[in-house]
Amino acid sequence: MRLLLIGLMLLMIGWDGMAQTLRPCVTGTIERVTYRSAILNADMVYSIYLPPCYETSTQRYPSVYLMHGSNEDDGHWIRLGLPDALDTGIAQETLPPMIVILPFGNWIANQNQFDEQSWANVFVQELMPMIETRYRVDTRPTHRAIGGISRGGFWAYQIALSHLALFGAIGGHSAFFDRFHALPEHNPLDLALTLTPATAPRLWLDRGGEDYAAPGLDLMHSRLDSIDVPHEYRVASVGQHNNDYWASQLNAYLDFYAQPWLSASIDPTLTPSPTFTPSVEARWVLLPAVAFPSIRVNLTRDFFDRVLTGEYDPTLVLSDDAVLALLERGIVVNSQTQIVQSETLDTLLWADRDRWTILPFDQLTPRYRVLWIEEQNPLYQLADYPLAFQSDTPNFDPARLTRVMLSGVTAMTRRSMPILDERGVNWATEAIAPYTTRADFFHTSNEVSFVETCPQAPPNEVTFGGFCSKPAYFEALTLMGVDVIELSGNHNNDYGYTAYQTTLEAYTAEGMQVIGGGSTVAQAQAPLRLEHHGNTIAWVSCNDVGPYYAWANDDPNLLGGVRPGAAECSSSWLEPTLAQLQRETDLVILTVQYLESDQYVPLPAQRADFRAWAEMGADLVIGTQAHWPQTYDFTATSGGRVAFLHYGMGNFIFDQPWWANSRFFMNELYIYDGRLQFVDVYTGIIEDLARPRLMTPEEREIFLQVMFIQNGGL
Repeated sequence: MRLLLIGLMLLMIGWDGMAQTLRPCVTGTIERVTYRSAILNADMVYSIYLPPCYETSTQRYPSVYLMHGSNEDDGHWIRLGLPDALDTGIAQETLPPMIVILPFGNWIANQNQFDEQSWANVFVQELMPMIETRYRVDTRPTHRAIGGISRGGFWAYQIALSHLALFGAIGGHSAFFDRFHALPEHNPLDLALTLTPATAPRLWLDRGGEDYAAPGLDLMHSRLDSIDVPHEYRVASVGQHNNDYWASQLNAYLDFYAQPWLSASIDPTLTPSPTFTPSVEARWVLLPAVAFPSIRVNLTRDFFDRVLTGEYDPTLVLSDDAVLALLERGIVVNSQTQIVQSETLDTLLWADRDRWTILPFDQLTPRYRVLWIEEQNPLYQLADYPLAFQSDTPNFDPARLTRVMLSGVTAMTRRSMPILDERGVNWATEAIAPYTTRADFFHTSNEVSFVETCPQAPPNEVTFGGFCSKPAYFEALTLMGVDVIELSGNHNNDYGYTAYQTTLEAYTAEGMQVIGGGSTVAQAQAPLRLEHHGNTIAWVSCNDVGPYYAWANDDPNLLGGVRPGAAECSSSWLEPTLAQLQRETDLVILTVQYLESDQYVPLPAQRADFRAWAEMGADLVIGTQAHWPQTYDFTATSGGRVAFLHYGMGNFIFDQPWWANSRFFMNELYIYDGRLQFVDVYTGIIEDLARPRLMTPEEREIFLQVMFIQNGGL
């Protein structure tokens, strides 16, 4: 119906009339959304409450997932009066603004089913990641709660107790528990016994005095008491297992969930989200975008301008939200343009990757890729970009943006050396430096140490291989603006440990940060922490393949003795480190020297390992080992995050002339307000064994065809 109304408005009243119909920012909004479950191979539904002023705000909100009772649907809580209770509480400042998600479990939520096709898996693996990429949700577990009525209370406890890292609070409202309802490994009554006072989230249970679910609730209360786990258990003097009772308790439920989010009761151990005064460069921005694996990269400015003045393009599809935003700002939308609900746009673009769209900046996610205009990302040319508007409520501020650009293998050695000696480092870097130097942080994995006597081995030094760089080549790194040097590679110790240490000192003297390697194991494992424009980023790197002499070692009794080198990708330190960094920072990057393979798709073990590292806490896992560029992927974690994976970026500067070995990716991460907003993809070629440059549009189209369509599998 909303789409029909938008179409009629486009035809009948134009922009001026449309502007007058926009809803004032006084109450929250309820949307009902259909999504496709790949697990069930079926359409599913949720309703969502968005707080007042959500559309004009840029902040992130705490969230509550509320489950319905048996034989009910996603409207259950709405019929109990939830929207009015929220609006009233927010207006009276007894509740903070929050996002409330009301999933419809359909038939699957009535099944005691805990295999792959279960309601718990649909919720954790599909629904939560989708919600938290589509909406501005504060993803800290302390700002995420779950609860439910009756059967929904069972699921709230079952899901949350099975995924303790996800939620800061669990509510069971007349929750139906039974000793024989599920096997112990899935039954909330048994899962509760695994809690400790230190690990338990805030817990709530309640029932009316005449509630037939009383035995199970009393048993849960007794078990929590037996292990000294704090919890609230309220038993009303009257009340049955029905809507009248739950409606009467609604305000108490909301107070429980929102308690730590009110400014008067914020947990002092939590760091509140920073507030910003917009800079003079802040704008309200919409950007052209495609599905991430589309081979479409660029629009001409002439074509873009014609579309914005009403020319019809059959490949353009717009969400209803985007149409409203465009019309509100005086942009003409052709009446033939396909308009879809916002919730279905992602699916449509991934299904038809020739299509493109226009989205507000804050609605972008890593599943979209921003289209360039005249071979430039529009955010690098805002002064001349037609969809950047002055606004009192901007959705984009450069002062809150961090750009991190990553590249692959750098090894200025072997056959590259005569070319560099003849033509110099200025020639080698001049084509790529305009792109690498404009990022806030530029990274490369330099796999070779600098040696005065290169290519001859230094006297009286044990060597392990033939790779070294001349000190004269060091300037190439500074000309490209390298900020972060990765030392996870196989060859940094090739010319001995003295060369490694001297090179390490040169990086430090030049002000370059080092990851994945060091003089000791502790230095090699140490995370790099970046704080920039309000974003906190943690970066860890490691070597998964060796050889042994490439790894740092502090134990004189182990093979090879004490030496500097790379951090070994051992789960004994990676797992706790990534988990801690996930708690302490906005974004966690892991770059890995993995087993090299001359193929565009990852090895099965590589795919499994990258996903395992994401599960440990990495938001991005990127392979820096690849001499052949490899494809991308996304993976949903049990913690509700969607991690971005790139299995291999390819060579950046290296002397392998073959087609695949001379082609590479660079990834530019756009990090905004503490989240990965999207990833920009640059494709390049190494010319004459030593000079990286960006591909021409024709070269890029062929390359992306190979990566994303013939071999990609995205």
